Amino acid sequence: MQTTTRPISDASSDKSQTQSAIEYLLSWDNTQFFLGTDDPKIAATVEVLKADIQSISERCQPFSLLAEMAEEVSSDDYAALTSQIQTIHLERTVLNKKLGNLSTFVYTALSTDTQAPHASTWKPILQQLSAEFSQAMTPLTVFLTRASELFITHLLADPSLAEMAFSVHHQRQLKDQLLSVSEEQLVTGLATNGLHAWGNLYSELAGTLKCEIDGEAMGLAKAANLLSHPHSSKREAAWKGIRSPWKTQQSAVAAGLNAITGRRLEETQTRTAVRELHYLDKSCHQSRISRQTLDALMEKTYQQREVGQRALGAMVKAMAKATGQVQSRANPWDLMAPAPVLESDGGGEEAIGFGDAISLIALSFNNLTPEMGDFAVMMAQKGWIDGAPTPNRATGAYCTKFADPREPRIFMTYEGTMTNVLTLAHELGHAWHNWVMRDLAPMQCRYPMTLAETASIFAETLVREALMAEAKTPAQKLEIAWQDAQSAAVFLLNIPARFEFEKRLVEARKVGAVRPAQMREMMQGSWKLWYEESLSEYDDLFWASKLHFSISSLGFYNYPYLFGYLFSLGIYAQQPLYGEAFNQKYTDLLRDTGSMTAEDVVAHHLQKDLSQPQFWQESLAIVEKSVAQFEALVESV
Repeated sequence: MQTTTRPISDASSDKSQTQSAIEYLLSWDNTQFFLGTDDPKIAATVEVLKADIQSISERCQPFSLLAEMAEEVSSDDYAALTSQIQTIHLERTVLNKKLGNLSTFVYTALSTDTQAPHASTWKPILQQLSAEFSQAMTPLTVFLTRASELFITHLLADPSLAEMAFSVHHQRQLKDQLLSVSEEQLVTGLATNGLHAWGNLYSELAGTLKCEIDGEAMGLAKAANLLSHPHSSKREAAWKGIRSPWKTQQSAVAAGLNAITGRRLEETQTRTAVRELHYLDKSCHQSRISRQTLDALMEKTYQQREVGQRALGAMVKAMAKATGQVQSRANPWDLMAPAPVLESDGGGEEAIGFGDAISLIALSFNNLTPEMGDFAVMMAQKGWIDGAPTPNRATGAYCTKFADPREPRIFMTYEGTMTNVLTLAHELGHAWHNWVMRDLAPMQCRYPMTLAETASIFAETLVREALMAEAKTPAQKLEIAWQDAQSAAVFLLNIPARFEFEKRLVEARKVGAVRPAQMREMMQGSWKLWYEESLSEYDDLFWASKLHFSISSLGFYNYPYLFGYLFSLGIYAQQPLYGEAFNQKYTDLLRDTGSMTAEDVVAHHLQKDLSQPQFWQESLAIVEKSVAQFEALVESV
């Protein structure tokens, strides 16, 4: 699919006008890696990976015995052990690139077509190889976690191993949770055909289920875009249409959630020999934040939930003005609605061409640095963005990357809505984060989801601010402010409600298997806790229709979005303090996200304390101000 651009702003520069004449491919071409999922080169690569994993397993095996007496290793053995670890680390780096490239290729192929030939066969094979790779490395991982500080200091003083520093020190925080080498390998091995199999099942369901909307059959990805349709009747039809197939599949999804949650609880219990672990401890460690920080974030947001409710209320008021229909509360199908068309707008919303979206985003990114704007254009020119609707397309949007060469890729379903434009900006923020780190060592580029969402939401904010600066009429300003209000409602209400459901599910799963009816009831209660009376009805099947709950690789997938939203606003607000030096400070912050905890990143670069409510209150104050501005605009039009 190709798309041409059209001017969207009187403020467009000559550069953007030049870009608007360009045709961008809206489907990526990854044949530089493999010709397709049936490429014989994939099978050959798998065989090479198996041999490489066997080799690294043999090198790591001696550390199984050493792990049992890691703290007593003599200093006389430091040099020899360091040399062994150097060899293993080099092999691991090369293997990671091969496995990463192949896994990314297969995953991206399945995103555009969940029925792609051979892809569904290769995915579990690659998950198995990843598990075997992790199992092979386990003896060394356990040894490094248990080793003395003296040895670790000696090891990391070696320049070739310095990139391991943060990873090793962060892992050593789990010392009292470690099992034996064989038990750790078993935990990893069982995940492939257990934990991750349920996640795979959900992804396949989401890609193959069809729904009917106003007599038209379509996939869920296309249907999801209709939730941003300008007409409420179409949004309602889409919302009900999406619910219909998930209602028939709720038992399957519930079985998956029970299995995933039960597995995590059992593993947590197994690791509590030394100290009692909370089910959120692992998530916080993966997110590189403390429980104190998470608690401060959630408690302060709950205290300010009325800001999100006010945003939703003002959106309802604007929709009522546009339609002339009395409406006191938001409908669940209106949560992603576009700004309503008022009489003063002079017409309905026109679809935004993909090229126009790139031009708009590039101009917005230029306000931070021209390099970021040029990067957005480059992503489109190189065909690194796939947005063309396809029959068996996966739902959602994401940014991923190939490891060698380091190239980001963006997946979404682009159909020209303003929501699509902001989603594109969001994913380009992720891609920019990867891009500014591309010269760092691989282990220094592994950042947690909490910090990943910071760059993406920051990018969205740049676009919204640029749009507002260009708006000339109250109606135009309302359209842009609508995006801020919608974000406030999503991040301050929807994301926390998801987190609440996750917690309730875990608590209920401790008692026993949770039935679909119970999940629907818990989802209702979670909506009520946060939305209170601001919704006309609650989506009690949201747990089934939302992919995030069934992601097997990372538990509690939702709260990092709230973290990233408020954190990015806090960073964005620092621009006036640093002036022209801000971009470099922001870039340096992004580059450190792979080698620091979230708390340390903020303390180092902004001299702020994430574990204290004050930081989050300052960010929430920014949201409240934007909501108040939106309310005033609604009153004025």
